[in-house]
Amino acid sequence: MKHELRKMFETAEAEGRGLNAREVAAVINSVPVEERIARTEILAAVNGPDGADSVETRDSIAETLKYMEMRAADAREDRAGLDRETEARAALDKNPALRAMVTPGGSKAFLGESDEWRSILPSGNEFRTLVAVGNPASGGYAVPASVADRCVQYLRAASVFLRVAGVNVHRFEGGSFSLPNLTGSTTPGVVAEGAVIPEGAPNFSSLTFSPVKYADLYRASNEILADAAFEMRDLIAGVMMRNIASQVDRDAFQGAGGAASLTGLTKAGMGTAVNLGAGATQVSWDHIIDSYSDIEAAGAVPAVIWASPDQAKSLRKARENGTSGGYLAGQVTDPVASRGLGLPIHVSANLPARTVIVADPTRIHIGLRSDVRVAVSEDYAFDRDVTAFRATYRVAGLAVDSPAAVHVIKAAAS
Repeated sequence: MKHELRKMFETAEAEGRGLNAREVAAVINSVPVEERIARTEILAAVNGPDGADSVETRDSIAETLKYMEMRAADAREDRAGLDRETEARAALDKNPALRAMVTPGGSKAFLGESDEWRSILPSGNEFRTLVAVGNPASGGYAVPASVADRCVQYLRAASVFLRVAGVNVHRFEGGSFSLPNLTGSTTPGVVAEGAVIPEGAPNFSSLTFSPVKYADLYRASNEILADAAFEMRDLIAGVMMRNIASQVDRDAFQGAGGAASLTGLTKAGMGTAVNLGAGATQVSWDHIIDSYSDIEAAGAVPAVIWASPDQAKSLRKARENGTSGGYLAGQVTDPVASRGLGLPIHVSANLPARTVIVADPTRIHIGLRSDVRVAVSEDYAFDRDVTAFRATYRVAGLAVDSPAAVHVIKAAAS
């Protein structure tokens, strides 16, 4: 679901109401023309017995949008599978010697039958890797695309920073790239009829992204891999993804920048620093509301709260009368608060202590040179009979196009 629609549904749910006429119109306008089924179901729900502005109608519309997105995802996956197969067949046409490796017993030309192919079909890029490093019998092979896709999903789920909707991810090729950024412009005024319109004077700068590589390497004896009571390869892959996600998070929040890491959001100049005075050792909801309002005044839309564990504790334990009264987050029998002011609260130990960040994630940019790549080799330590596992992830810089849209609130040490 698009970020704007998700926020609209979350707001309606938080307020315990259905969608108003403007919101229903926004939903209908967001549905592609070819999705006739979704449009029909939404209109039927709006005109149904529960009424257009009921909670039941809101939930019905949300369910329809969910299934529409599932159909779109399935269609994209089918198209991608066909593209990979076409690319792979073209690669094999150019190198018939590889056919026996991919189509067992298939010494003839392609018969066009899918059962001639292995269950996981590599793409053309993976075939080129296959040609470069050898063949499966000698221990060199590429990880199938479907495995890499699962690694990407796992990494994003494990990363508190990357899982936030709205962060701009820019994919690119080459060593580095620059993203134009408008830093200032003149204010337009009233112009009389026939008068010359003054020329504006916009000021541009650029956000430069240079890639850095995160990598992890593990090895395990083939005896352990063969004798383990559970799937060791999944365990090793999970550990590598979790390690890389944790390091990316740490650098995204407090990295020093340069060639060694990303430039973190808490580094001077990335956002607006809000340093609390002596004695204010806890960030309160008053401070967050102030930052929320300041971000709105800058023309941005706050959509996320990141908090270090020590500050998340105090925010969730905030009471009506300071140290007494009911909890602002609800009763102790309710789920632990995961939202505040309508914004999701994401807690990460990778933030510096005493820190809360309120931000508009759409003003944050990160470059992506290559997604997670996983490789396996039985030749890494051939004389020791072990298998090596390697994961790499290349990202290229972190930038904020408007520091006023990111508030870094720092509580006092004492």
